[in-house]
Amino acid sequence: MDVPSFFPDHLILENQLKNYETLQITRSGEILKIALNRPKLNLFNEKMIRELTHAFTRQRDNMDIRFIILTATGENFTAGVDLKEFGSRDIKPVDGRKNQLLGHDLMHSIENLEQVTVASLRGIVCGAGMAIAQACDFRIMTEDSYFLVPETQIGTYYTWGCTPRLVRMVGASKAMEIIMTCDPLNAEEAYRLNLANKVVKNESLDEETNKFIDKIVSKSPTSIRITKKIVQGASMVGFGNMLPVEPELMQGLVHTGETKEGISAFLKRQPPKY
Repeated sequence: MDVPSFFPDHLILENQLKNYETLQITRSGEILKIALNRPKLNLFNEKMIRELTHAFTRQRDNMDIRFIILTATGENFTAGVDLKEFGSRDIKPVDGRKNQLLGHDLMHSIENLEQVTVASLRGIVCGAGMAIAQACDFRIMTEDSYFLVPETQIGTYYTWGCTPRLVRMVGASKAMEIIMTCDPLNAEEAYRLNLANKVVKNESLDEETNKFIDKIVSKSPTSIRITKKIVQGASMVGFGNMLPVEPELMQGLVHTGETKEGISAFLKRQPPKY
């Protein structure tokens, strides 16, 4: 959409945000809500990844917005990556590297935000969905929601820099358990492991998310922003060593053929033969 140059910057941004195909975006005062919107399981395809990255990047300098809620339409946050899309074409090693770079861009676009970010989660929070939830400052889950990392089942690993993020949050051994076993992690266990800040009743997710934000909104905006940056700086030690090499690791993994076998077996609903 072409917007006349005499429009205020925030109006230009809001008009651009209306054009996304995979997202539903609404605003209430200083709060922007970005909802995944690919019914019925909100599966990640390349378009959604690019649109999310664009939406977050656009909002970084929008000082009219202080809080961003990341949520989803429907009963589930997301069942992860759309393997039918990625599995429908011949997977080349270079594709693995490029997809990693695309995912890194998305994660950076969330973590680079000046605003406070809250992931408001219900139902399935799988793979890429858990990844972007981890990138948010806070996570609020419903009682029936659960995290799931299925990557090793389909011949890949927990990507987009999320393995070191998970280690940072729950410790090395527990992170390996979550990734290697592919067992679901329910909301109460996620809370115990510091992966969730609150667990709320299913019907009150929106209300409880707003209540959580209300506790912060009256505090000094600059102090909140500085606190966020200090915490991020303190917790990201060592990440710089991992992120540059991860795309190359993925390229090598795809070259083995295990990723192709894993995705093919998943789509055929049969055990993979590694």
